[in-house]
Amino acid sequence: MGWKMTRDDAKKLFREYEKCILKKNFERSLGSNTIHAVLALEGQTVRLPCHICQRPDQDSRKSKIDWQFLRASDTRIQYVRTDKRIHIDGRTRDLIFDSVDILDAGQYYCMDLNYRAIEEIYQVDVLLKERRRVIKENTVLKNRSALLQNFSLPENNLMTFTLWSEWSECNQCGQIGSRRKIGVCMVKKIKPGLPIRPNDLPLMALYPDGVPCRSTALSGDIAKIKRIALRRSETIIGQCNITCPTTPAFIVVTDKRGKVIETVEAGYYSLKDKPTLPPMVIRKVVYEEAGKHLVLKCPGKSEAKSLIRWQNGSVVLNPLTIKRQTRGRVFTDTINRLHIRVTRLFDSAPYNCWAGKRHVATIKVVVTKPINKNLKNNITYAGLLTTVISITIICICVCKNKAKKTAK
Repeated sequence: MGWKMTRDDAKKLFREYEKCILKKNFERSLGSNTIHAVLALEGQTVRLPCHICQRPDQDSRKSKIDWQFLRASDTRIQYVRTDKRIHIDGRTRDLIFDSVDILDAGQYYCMDLNYRAIEEIYQVDVLLKERRRVIKENTVLKNRSALLQNFSLPENNLMTFTLWSEWSECNQCGQIGSRRKIGVCMVKKIKPGLPIRPNDLPLMALYPDGVPCRSTALSGDIAKIKRIALRRSETIIGQCNITCPTTPAFIVVTDKRGKVIETVEAGYYSLKDKPTLPPMVIRKVVYEEAGKHLVLKCPGKSEAKSLIRWQNGSVVLNPLTIKRQTRGRVFTDTINRLHIRVTRLFDSAPYNCWAGKRHVATIKVVVTKPINKNLKNNITYAGLLTTVISITIICICVCKNKAKKTAK
């Protein structure tokens, strides 16, 4: 392996490697691993990193790493089966769920097959929905108390707090766009060395960073504590304005000797190489009855930090105002899905989703009138009656044939 770094940089990498080894050995000597709690909404993209101690002078792709899991309903650990939805990153060996499902909940183990050692443990919980407060960034800047504050429960040796993500990327450039910051309700011990009252939960010692308030890792006694059960997760939505990336006026194409072969203007491609085709816009048609709750998800893989921009035709659906304008009927959730509650006939329209400047998909929604319940019942009864008559005729014919054969 060729080194492309200075001696000092190499020493720094080896020092970090040694620290990692010491930390792992200490955890193994205690006979326990830290469990990382992960809470996700159904359909969300989830990435579980596998932090292994990789020697700087070795190729990480040669490491023998695999993932195992244990569901609540299972009695033994199984290997994770990869498919189009669940896959393992070939370079980092991270486990990725492109669209996490309720059935994916459980404990996941990153295993180093060379040493038969557990490198990481994750407790994954998947919710259909979560109660959440949405606050504007301007409100938070004016008054920090607009956010839920840390709350101590000394009688239980517990405290609740909000764990915040980084700001998402701005969903458009060259004009005012939107960005988002997600906070998850968490609970942890105030004094790690003391038990939880009135009923201790020794498992909490394995979660030094805390446990989500809606995690199945919490016992029923703790989850039902009023301050924990009623505390909501939070989302901050703010405005942003970033400049669009500029394209160079022209590109100079040279050979191996540095001789200029051609000069390509912006918007054109070199004759030397084939241009890469942009990804095709995904097109779908969705039919839904009036009065139903419709959920639209932008197809394809979405990055964790990207905020999807939705448009109804050419009208941008602003996540800051759309819920108030529609009195809660139309809104976007924390995983970029567009919700339309109690669909109406005039909701029929093409809905476009954008990731930055890229048009990802167009979903044409067709809202139909609901079928009359009496008509549905009449069709069902007519079908049953036809079936009964047909069976009766068949039975009569069979009996007649048997009677004729007996007479002969």
